[in-house]
Amino acid sequence: MWLNDETKLKEILNRLVNVPSVSGTTKERGMAEEVYNIMSEIPYFQENQELLNLKKLPYDDLDRYYVTALLKGKGSKTVILLHHHDVVDIEDFGSLREYAFNPEKITEKMADFDLPEEARKDLETGEWLFGRGVMDMKSGAALQIALMHDYSHKINEFDGNIVLVSVPDEENNSEGILSAVPHLVELRDKHDLEYISVIKSESHQPDSEGKNDIAIGSIGKILPLFYCFGKETHAGNPFGGLNSSLIFSQVEALMEKSPEFCDEFKGELTPPPVNLKLNDLRGVYNVTTPQVTIGYYNVMTINSSPYDVLEKMKSIAKQALDNSIEIYNQRYDGFQNLAPDGVENSWGVSEKASLNWEPKVYTFEELYNSAYKAWGDDFLNDYNETAEQLKESVKDEREYSIHLVNKAHDYCPDRNPKIVLAFLPPFYPHVKNNRETEKEQFILDVVENIKKETREKFGLEYKVTEFFKGISDLSFFYVPESEDIANYMNPNMPALNRVYRLPIEDISKLDVSVVNVGPVGKDAHQYTERLYLPFFTQKAPQILEIAVNEVLNYNTKQ
Repeated sequence: MWLNDETKLKEILNRLVNVPSVSGTTKERGMAEEVYNIMSEIPYFQENQELLNLKKLPYDDLDRYYVTALLKGKGSKTVILLHHHDVVDIEDFGSLREYAFNPEKITEKMADFDLPEEARKDLETGEWLFGRGVMDMKSGAALQIALMHDYSHKINEFDGNIVLVSVPDEENNSEGILSAVPHLVELRDKHDLEYISVIKSESHQPDSEGKNDIAIGSIGKILPLFYCFGKETHAGNPFGGLNSSLIFSQVEALMEKSPEFCDEFKGELTPPPVNLKLNDLRGVYNVTTPQVTIGYYNVMTINSSPYDVLEKMKSIAKQALDNSIEIYNQRYDGFQNLAPDGVENSWGVSEKASLNWEPKVYTFEELYNSAYKAWGDDFLNDYNETAEQLKESVKDEREYSIHLVNKAHDYCPDRNPKIVLAFLPPFYPHVKNNRETEKEQFILDVVENIKKETREKFGLEYKVTEFFKGISDLSFFYVPESEDIANYMNPNMPALNRVYRLPIEDISKLDVSVVNVGPVGKDAHQYTERLYLPFFTQKAPQILEIAVNEVLNYNTKQ
């Protein structure tokens, strides 16, 4: 059996890590093919080839694939094993980049590298394996593949079914799992499956007390865009207009690290928002003040719905506009006091601009409707044509969205300063265990049994955390706020159904509880990323078995 064979586990891990599957590159295809090849070595899938699938991501320019494999046992109960097979880039490895995907070689080379003290101590024990992807998350993938092999040899001995899902792009936009979700619904319907839970095997780092981590939820993520439109003026006539950069500066002052956007659930708190990008839309130098300044933010959620976030955005935008006008007036008055004969002077500074307008905040939906009402099919045809052309010239989904907001604003009859609010990809719904449904209660029992058995077998202590630390593909297995998303997220996300797809209806059909339990590692996304081998080979395999067995013991009639 592979799970009990340390040599085999390391072999699978090495095969996976050797593939340089950096997220957002064509190399991810090779990773899917390697997962498929390893699964094809299992006799069960040689005899049941139709249950092993290598599926292409639709609408994907990088020609990437995901893999699904179904072990059909008895009955309908089904557990989903989920892992992602992409990794972050290796730029931080510096001169060791060529060894980053060779775990044994990079571990050897680390001895000659300037390492942080903790990483150096771990290296000297000989119990840690370094390399890109060993922790995040090809060790978890190796364990799940090994479990599929072992359970295929006792297919008649357990009640239920197991579906393995191996996806690309988790480190980027999660296009892998978003493409796989409709296929999982098809598998469910075709084979009469009842999905009980999804188990992800991403590695974790024990806390300062040495306790291991089991997560029963996944944090959400929203990217709010603030499109600030001002009134242009020549730099030599600063009071002749309202600078869009001033408007956005007030958005930034109100948004950056604002506790107002923090969510709390059972003692766990989301980090406050931070700005991810800020710029005007000009491509060249100009002595005219920028008419448009945009910026977007990272907002994490565990309670707030798209509606909640949008309402907070509206409040921020209105306050930012008010503050901008107040600053403008204060600065104008201060300048006027300096000028002995009023504001007319040799520099050509003119009289105060007319600001007889009420600060207006538009959602993208309102902006789009305003443009269509004013211009009808002329707007619609130009907008749709632009949307198609941008698919070829703009590959970043966020930049694509900003271009579409700008195009819609071109047709807006209101040319006064304003802020337009929109949502950008990617969107991750938060998933939490509310202790309300039968499946939610059941997964709590599963976790308690895992804690009990691992304590008895290994002397390990586990703590339950409400949310996996970091965004993850677990977000796309349960969406309690699907109506809210349809009403407030969808109409305000310009990229949706053009270059970004969110199969909310199919996600709602899955409706499963989630859990993450995996190996032990450290420093994900860093050049010191490493895996603790004794845990990976001796404990993690049995812990994964315990988790799967507990889920398959779920009584659908209770």
